[in-house]
Amino acid sequence: MIFYVEYQCDRDKQSEAQTFFANMTEEQIVGETPNGLRLICRYHDLPNGSGFAVVETNSQDAITAWALTWSGLCTFPVIKPVVDDDTGRKMIKEMLQNQ
Repeated sequence: MIFYVEYQCDRDKQSEAQTFFANMTEEQIVGETPNGLRLICRYHDLPNGSGFAVVETNSQDAITAWALTWSGLCTFPVIKPVVDDDTGRKMIKEMLQNQ
């Protein structure tokens, strides 16, 4: 499953989060995502300490573990499953056929 994930840095932790993120080692970057979770993309609104990521996983444990690694610095107000165009069209066609 693919998930859209929004994050918001806690205002009093924003500088700490940005410093940590800017100085992540290659090892930390590779180790950031747990087994079973693939980070597809991540985009940032740096001045406001917010942004979003798109991840793929079939494991609730993996997405929860990934969010927990950042939970001391930010919150995740939105974590929701999403689909691509092809999957969406297929699902809608199936729904319409079953009505």
